[in-house]
Amino acid sequence: MAKPKTLYLEDPAPILNDEHEETFAAIDEGIRDADAGRVVPAEKALESLPLRSENRPDIKELLLGPAPRFEGIAPERSSWERPPAIDFSGLDFK
Repeated sequence: MAKPKTLYLEDPAPILNDEHEETFAAIDEGIRDADAGRVVPAEKALESLPLRSENRPDIKELLLGPAPRFEGIAPERSSWERPPAIDFSGLDFK
């Protein structure tokens, strides 16, 4: 029977991307602000967030629009070719 691997929780995996460091820094800043008492009510925070871009139509406007819009739904087909099949005739499977 295979031996189970050991899980080391005290030794975290390395951060491979700078984006994660920025995210963690923002989370740490939010925690520091909350600890210092600099908080905003949830209603006010939701009002300040842009829920959707004003320039883009919403789904109802798209579906009830004057004509169907099929442009740009899928990328254009390229000249991709299927690779040649692998020849297994010379192999001896037992």
